[in-house]
Amino acid sequence: MTADFVIENKGAIAPMLSLSFLVIIGCMGIAIDTSRSMLVKARLTNALDSAGLAVGARLATTDFVAEGKKFVAANFGANTAAATITNVTVVPNADKTVFTLSATATMPTAFMKLFGVNAVTVNASTEITRASSGLELAMVLDNTGSMEESSSMPALKSAANSLVATLFGSDTTAANLYVGLVPFSQAVNIGTGRTGWVTPASLQTATNPYYPSLWTGCVEARLSGLDQTDDPPAAASSNFKAYYSPDSAYNDWIKYRLGILFPYTDVYYTAYNAQQGPGAYCPQPMTFLTNNKATITSAISDMKAAGSTMINLGAIWGWRMLSPRWRGYWATDSAGAKLPLDYKLKNANKAVVIMTDGNNSFAANNYTAYGTLAEARLGSAKQTTAEGVLDTRLAAACSSMKTAGIQVYTVAFDNPDAATKSLLETCATSASFYFDAANTAALTAAFQTIGGSLSRLRVSR
Repeated sequence: MTADFVIENKGAIAPMLSLSFLVIIGCMGIAIDTSRSMLVKARLTNALDSAGLAVGARLATTDFVAEGKKFVAANFGANTAAATITNVTVVPNADKTVFTLSATATMPTAFMKLFGVNAVTVNASTEITRASSGLELAMVLDNTGSMEESSSMPALKSAANSLVATLFGSDTTAANLYVGLVPFSQAVNIGTGRTGWVTPASLQTATNPYYPSLWTGCVEARLSGLDQTDDPPAAASSNFKAYYSPDSAYNDWIKYRLGILFPYTDVYYTAYNAQQGPGAYCPQPMTFLTNNKATITSAISDMKAAGSTMINLGAIWGWRMLSPRWRGYWATDSAGAKLPLDYKLKNANKAVVIMTDGNNSFAANNYTAYGTLAEARLGSAKQTTAEGVLDTRLAAACSSMKTAGIQVYTVAFDNPDAATKSLLETCATSASFYFDAANTAALTAAFQTIGGSLSRLRVSR
């Protein structure tokens, strides 16, 4: 008798199904944790990009890593898959034109911990490149005697050069970047080569034919409201009068000795507060917009401090340097002839930086671009009234520039009075464009911050 044996395999299905479910659940868990880690990486990369752009605009900082950590944390956000940032590095290149940032985040797993993997490490990096393009900048800098008295000229030169270095980086010339300089005191020097802007009669008179060779380049402020406009010297009515310090017992710059004319042929620097000559207290000449780094840094180094403070004169000449109405007046070469560009062109910004350490002043017996106080060219021979008019005209110049679309930055250095600080803050495009720099370190920081603000930053990798 033969027995039949039947194989029963129904009982094997349950373990197989259980094993399959575990594999499926494990795969789903890995997929979910992988998706969470990808979210963390995306958030971390975005936070690095934002931090890099922020750090790149803060060149005055002394601790880029600390700044980077702060901005990464702020932009990463809380509760991003419960991840925590464990490391942030910020490495600038030598001239701070490229910033490389990297960060690491640790994310606890939700499902992979069932398989012994409790956390996942996520890495991200980015590169930020600084490029200054499409910019016309006029630096309007105080060259008055108080800057010499306080020994602040070296600090100003250093700060201004740091701004130039920020914009140019390691380049000696830059495409679409042009920087000009307007040193000011109680007058502004247009340069002796621009006699075409000056009324001929003011250069030479019948009583003294020696004036043309002795003119040092400063001009008087135009009257009838033209000291507040960007009108170019297109007609006799808008020309300027040559600035000559009056010959006097104190400033006897026209002399005869043994029958030979013996004039001072220059400003004749004796001291910042005791100058003589036809151009006494006339500052160094302006430098028109240039894309040559050495040209502008050399002009900054040549600045000398002397004279009293008339900030509005510097501001109005800063506007004229950027105004398209002056195109063709400043330079005769092909590059300069196209400048200044029109307002509000795409990728062509215009900006002016106005820096001063003092209040507008117009002392008696002081010959300035407005003549002497007694002449009442500002409507009054009273000092406080005339100085109030200078303040009003500074405000008007700033308002005109802002209306035209020029970004106005202002820097109050070494604590001028509260009224001047308030005036400079109002002059600026916004409160964040005004800097109260009480000392030399703050002055350098202000100029570096302005440089960062004017630079175009982009994520390059």
